[in-house]
Amino acid sequence: MSDSLSITYTEADTNLIPRGLALPDALTKAMGARDTAYDAYGDALIKYDDCLRQDYIKAAQERDAANTRAAVASGANPDDIPSEVERVTAQRGRAVGIVNGLADRVRQCDREIYRQWIEALPQVEGELTEAHSKAEDAYRRTEDAFRAARSNLTSIVNTLAYVSLLRRGVIRSQADAPVYMSSRDNDRVEHTRMWLDAVGVGDPDARVEMVRVYEGGNVRTVPKVTRAE
Repeated sequence: MSDSLSITYTEADTNLIPRGLALPDALTKAMGARDTAYDAYGDALIKYDDCLRQDYIKAAQERDAANTRAAVASGANPDDIPSEVERVTAQRGRAVGIVNGLADRVRQCDREIYRQWIEALPQVEGELTEAHSKAEDAYRRTEDAFRAARSNLTSIVNTLAYVSLLRRGVIRSQADAPVYMSSRDNDRVEHTRMWLDAVGVGDPDARVEMVRVYEGGNVRTVPKVTRAE
């Protein structure tokens, strides 16, 4: 028998099965079996490390030297100390067989997971197709609600600016009122607050600078507003 390990087991592709899916029982069972097999493989690597490491003979010799030295120093008979070299040499073949056998079992579990996953694809695809349709509907509803809320916020902001400036005598009619212009790059709530501050809403003592603008063939006097570029 060869005194060496076979190719060390490498964990299967963790991206094989996406997260968040409802998996068939057979596939879930196969994944559980693989976890159990991999845990046993890992435990064996730890348990038999002193027999599996590449320098197992050298390490055992160093332990023998240390144990013998300590025995001599204590007055004990060094021949009564069990040999680490003999122990790891005797256990090496068994340890190699156990670890490689457990690695083979994990590989077998990986193959079963892959087989079960392929068999489950039609079911998973059907469920995802249905989920996709529901997700589209939910997205549309959410987007419609967002657009309605955004339009409502803009309308209220413009009306608030008109009422506030009209009450203070800054403007004479709704035609003179400033109109809020949105900015895609800013948080809409924060941007509207900044805009209201810019036109002087909320501060009864603020002096609003008026400017003349040309719009639609007419010259209007409106509060100067700093708009985001």
